[in-house]
Order: sequence, then C-alpha cells, then structure tokens
Amino acid sequence: MNHKYRKILRHLSTQQDWTSSAQLANLLGISKRSVKTYIAELNSMEVGLITSSKKGYQVDLEKLNPFLKMMTQAIPQSPKERAEYLLKSLVNAEGPLNIFDLSDELYISEVTLKGDLRKVKKRLADHNLELKISGDFIEMVGQEKSKRKLMSSILYSETNDHFLDIDKLKSSFEGYDIDFIRDVVAEVFSTYHYFTNDYSLTNIIVHIAIAIDRMENGFVFSQQMDREASQEKEYKMANEMAKRLEVRFGVKYSEGEVRDLALLISSSGTSVNFMHLQLSDLQDVAGVRCLNLVKKMLDDLRTNYYIVIEDTDFLVRFTLHIKNLIMRLENHFVSKNPLTSTIKLNCPSIYDCAVHVSYTIKEETGFTMNDDEIAYIAFHLGYALEMQKQAHSKITCSILFPFYYNYNVQLTDKLVKQFGEDILIQHIVTNEVDLNAVNCDLIISAVQLNAVPKIPYVLINPLFTNADQNKVANIINELKDTRRKDSFKRNLGAISGEQLFEMVDSAGTREDTLIRICEIMEQKGFVDSSFFTNVVEREAMSSTAFGRIAIPHAIKMNAKKTGMFVLVNEKGIEWGDLMVNVVLLFAVSKDDRRLFHEVVDALAAIFTEDGNVSRIMDAEDYKSFVDLLVECY
Repeated sequence: MNHKYRKILRHLSTQQDWTSSAQLANLLGISKRSVKTYIAELNSMEVGLITSSKKGYQVDLEKLNPFLKMMTQAIPQSPKERAEYLLKSLVNAEGPLNIFDLSDELYISEVTLKGDLRKVKKRLADHNLELKISGDFIEMVGQEKSKRKLMSSILYSETNDHFLDIDKLKSSFEGYDIDFIRDVVAEVFSTYHYFTNDYSLTNIIVHIAIAIDRMENGFVFSQQMDREASQEKEYKMANEMAKRLEVRFGVKYSEGEVRDLALLISSSGTSVNFMHLQLSDLQDVAGVRCLNLVKKMLDDLRTNYYIVIEDTDFLVRFTLHIKNLIMRLENHFVSKNPLTSTIKLNCPSIYDCAVHVSYTIKEETGFTMNDDEIAYIAFHLGYALEMQKQAHSKITCSILFPFYYNYNVQLTDKLVKQFGEDILIQHIVTNEVDLNAVNCDLIISAVQLNAVPKIPYVLINPLFTNADQNKVANIINELKDTRRKDSFKRNLGAISGEQLFEMVDSAGTREDTLIRICEIMEQKGFVDSSFFTNVVEREAMSSTAFGRIAIPHAIKMNAKKTGMFVLVNEKGIEWGDLMVNVVLLFAVSKDDRRLFHEVVDALAAIFTEDGNVSRIMDAEDYKSFVDLLVECY
C-alpha cells in the first residue's frame, strides 16, 4: 500500500474528531488537492472507508481492519512485482521517497529493498533515467519525456491480450453464456452483410454482457428512438439481436438500450455505408455534458499517466459506457463486474489509471464508484492500449470478400491462424467502393479489382490455397522490410542532414579529420568545447574503425543534441593501421542513447557486407548517400 495511504489511515484512526484536508496536507507534505486524490483513491478501493464533510475527514473503523488485511494480501511478493511497484512509485512521486517507508510498505528489510533497487536502476537506465540515492531517500532523475516512455512501457507490458482474448473473458463472465452472445452477434452481422474484426467483436460482447447484467438486476432506462433512425441497418440489426437475447436471458431491451447497441455496431463494424458515424451522432445520444466529462478524463490521463488515446472508435465506445455509468450512479445501481479481480491482479497500473478516472468523475458529478465500476473503466483503457500496441507492431489489413455463405469467416480464420502474429485484420468489406474509406497497410482481395488501389494489395483465391499463403507471406515480408527501411531512414533524417555532410577528395589523417569535424559540430550547437577531447579519449581506448569506415564518438553520451556528421573521402584517411573512406562522427544526447545504438547497429550491418562501401562511395550528395544506405539495409 502507498505509504501516504498508510499515513492517512494511521492518522485518521487515532482521531476522535474530523481532520481537515489542510492538516493532512501538512502531515504528508503535499497539496490539499493531492489529499483529495488519495482520499478518493482509498474510497474507490473500499467504498465508505473515509467519510468527508465540510469539517474534514473521518475513517470508518469497522471497515478499516478488513481493508488493511485485504491490502496486506495484495502486497507485491516477487522481486519482479516489487520492482514494478517501485518504478510506479518513483514515476508518480512528487518528491524523494523514504527507503524505510518503502520497506515498511512492502514488508521487507532495507537490505532486500536495496537489492530490488538495483533492478530498478537498470530498468531506469534503459529509459535514460537515473536513480538518485541521498541518504535514506531515493528519487528518479531525468527528462519528462523519458518518464513518459517508462510509464507507457509499464502500462503496455500489462496488457498481454488480457483485454482482447475472448477465451480469457469467458472464464471471467461465468453464467453469461458468452458463446451464445457471440453466435448471435456473428449471425446477425452475417445476415446483414456487416462485418467486424475480432477485437471489436469482443468489445460488443462485453457491452452486451454488461447490459444484460444491468437489466437482470432491474435497472432499465427509457429513451425514445426517432422513427427515421429506427429504419437504418444498424438499428434493425440491434433490434434483431435484442429479440434473441431477450428470449435467452429473460430480459427486456428498452429503446434506449437498442439505440446504444445500434450506435456501438456503427462504430465497430463495416458495411456499404462504411465509416458514416459522426461525433454529432454521439452528442445526440450521450449529451454535451457527458462528452465534456470524457474529454476531461482523457486530458487528465494524458497529463498524469501519459496515455494518449485519439481513436474515434474508442471515443464512441468509451462515451457510451460513461453515459450508462452516470445513469447507474444516478439511480444508485451497482453493476457486478466479473473482471474486477482479474484486472486488479494482472493489470494494477491500468487499474490505477481507472481509479484516477473515478476521481475525475467524483469531482465532476459527486458520485463515488465501487471497484466493479472502476474495473470496467480499466477494461476500456486496457483495450485501447492493447489495440494501439497491436497497430504499431503488426501489418494492418482490410479484406475484400463478396458475401457468400460463411466463406468470409473461414477465410478470416485461416488468415489469423496462419499470419496472426504479423497482421491485424481491421475491416472486412464486400464492395470495392468501401476500400476508399479504409486506412491500413495492406488490402487482401478475393476478387479482381477494377481500379488499382494506392495501398499495397494482393489477390487471392476465395478458397485460400497454398499458393495464396505464399503470396500473402511474400507481401507481408515486403511490407515488414519496407517498414524497417522507413524506420531506418527516419532515424537517419532525425540525426543528420546536408549541413552535416561533406565529400572531400584529398587524403587526410585521423587527427586532422577529427579536429575539423568536431569544430563544425561545436559551431552548429551540437556539442561543447570538451567534445573533441572526449572523442580522442574514446579513440585511444580502442579504434572505432573497421574495414573502410570509422564511427568515432565520445565516451559519455551527454551532447547538447544528437547529430551524425558524415564525411566521405575517396582518397582515404589514415586511421591507425587502416585506411578508411567514410567517417560517421556521432554526438549523442542522454535521451537518444537507444536511437544511437539502433542506428549504429544498422550501419555496422551495412558496412560489413562486401561491396557496400564501394556502392555508397558512388554517392554524389547527401540525399543519394542516404538513399544508397537505405537500399543496402
């Protein structure tokens, strides 16, 4: 448990009267706003644990002991769990943390804690951050950008398909017959020639399970559906699903519930009327107040947890959820969430983000959320993060397949089974016109195209033969190779340019070359006056030349900004026992050490291959030099 939580609870448990936020702020050495945040977070973990009034705060002693016992059981046990806990504590800390407080929180000795801190120190170094130890206090030192990258890596590491795997969800939603819900959705989609990807399908299933839970417990809200809207395909689909679900689960879908489901279908699937959902539709359904609340939540997550989610589909789904959540809170309805324990156990950082969102909701509406509602928020956040991670690592593709029985389902299953690690199927469309609305890396078409799309595409047989598998595999490899080269080219562009490129045709020496190009780097503001000395010091330790190339750099990567000076010399430069033709002088700032290693590894792979140096020597200017490098990569 956070030591500030412990201090608040310990102090309140000894008081017989109310304690003001100012008193707690002085006790903890934090702001009154932070006190309110901590109180809200404690109450989100145990509803009613701390009572608030104009006089201040009081703790419910009857709830305190069971809560402390529960929190003790949740204390990180393994070295890995403790390291994650310490990283999150450091990145969220407002100042130095006390080592004895941390060992007390984790129920370990100071010796064990210091062992854990060695792992933390290494993890921080990977993100260009430093662990500063001053006496009994520790703190994280580094640039805000690096801290954000660390926080993002912690959050992404926790997703691990927890939010996308339907089989994992089935184990949590016991009693909801997830298979039946999935069959209903899939069959209605198929009947209406409407398609969705597996990840959106999962989201629809969860939405339906939540709605059924709400209705089974007697929470029904009414909202009229306008006559024009009820004629749209999505509303007809929602109505058909609702009728089948009503029979199976013994519930009654109101018009408002059907409207929500129809809007979710619009944001999750594709049809001829593709991508037609507008944010104005969402405003009509959820209202301006709800949209503003969601905007504030996302702004707070960006500021406090460095989560940036700008996907329109997520905005639609999340806003719908918040609209229904506010309705539940206003009507004092509690929705039981079978995912709560799983998310709290496996995804504590994402759950912590959701706790923060619950505080924003409390500030804006006055309502306090329980663990189950917070876990639903965590599900939406984790889902969005997982989708972002998948989109960045996989080749996104759309499938064009004319509707014929369930062949489209079979084809999708075959593609996922064969290439699931490499591709992310975003859309399935039945009409070539719909391809104009997609934004992806690859189109897989089972029919001859009338027009050549700008997006790379591959034509396959609807039966998907072995030859088709090879065609898809080849284009995936081509796209991955293109992505790799594009990344390399972007990295080169970020650290070099025409102002840092020079071609000479007279023989030179290592010392003269280094003096001149280090001076240029200093004049252009990349380094200070000590840079040349540091480069020479590194060179004296071990030559940076290999073959016909040299990559000199300083021992310490503390340049003002990162840059790479390129010098090409046809006549050659004496570099110790070698004669080099290409010199790449690197100046590297603390925040770009990883970039340096990525670029150097790529350059080493290029220049150690026979013939590449001679090819690159044909460059006439900076642009052709970069183009030749990328071509050889």
